[in-house]
Amino acid sequence: MSLSREKNKFESRFTEDVTEIAAVTGASGIGAGRGGGAKLWNASIPLIAWKNVLSNETKIEELRLEWQVNDEEWERSKDILKKNTIVRLLVRRSEHSMMLVKVLEAAYKDDELEMILQDSLKPVFYMDKVLGEFELDKSVKTFEKKVLWAGEEGNLYFDWDADESGMKAALETAYALFENQEEWNMKIRRYAAEELTELANDWLQDNEEAEIDEITNKMFMDLMELNSISVYSDGDFNFFFFDGDMFWGHSIIVSGNIHGDLTSAEIAG
Repeated sequence: MSLSREKNKFESRFTEDVTEIAAVTGASGIGAGRGGGAKLWNASIPLIAWKNVLSNETKIEELRLEWQVNDEEWERSKDILKKNTIVRLLVRRSEHSMMLVKVLEAAYKDDELEMILQDSLKPVFYMDKVLGEFELDKSVKTFEKKVLWAGEEGNLYFDWDADESGMKAALETAYALFENQEEWNMKIRRYAAEELTELANDWLQDNEEAEIDEITNKMFMDLMELNSISVYSDGDFNFFFFDGDMFWGHSIIVSGNIHGDLTSAEIAG
């Protein structure tokens, strides 16, 4: 697709009218993505509240502020807006997002929006009767806490959900894992070793400073070190392990479901 068609397709999602707003940026800051074959990056930052400067009407709602940039522009625009800040902008509207036309002020003063911003910065906790207190990481909308798993310390995560039943269902996944953690721990490590030891030995052959000639399944299991556990409402889970330098610092991720089998073991990062 040509650059002009990419731009036209993107801009067609928004109204032609340009509106001046003041807005509160969210906790995650600027990010960008680009689909296969695309020439332009779709950059964005979340907004948690905004005010029409002309009408002085304020709305507290979560939406994304979006814009398109090429490679050079993306490097320049990574820092044009900061997270957790009040800004003044020219935008074009759509139902669930806005297109950035121009940054008028990257640090704007507005008493009403300042109150909203300060309220958003307060910590949010979730108290579970079994696992204790979790704190919300607002940048990724995930609750987290330190846990002890089979003698190792790591983080336990579950996603924030407006419907509390979804969060309770995710915690049911955690309960099932922790009630039989020694059994699950061995099962997960053994599965990872069966799936990845051969690959680890391939990497070993490329390591000229290696002090061993071969990684056995048992060595693989022993070198894995827990990083974190993520649980989901449908019974799925992901275990993230440090790799003990078998893959030169990549993570080992093992996925499965408490109602079924382990489904994958892979390296990432």
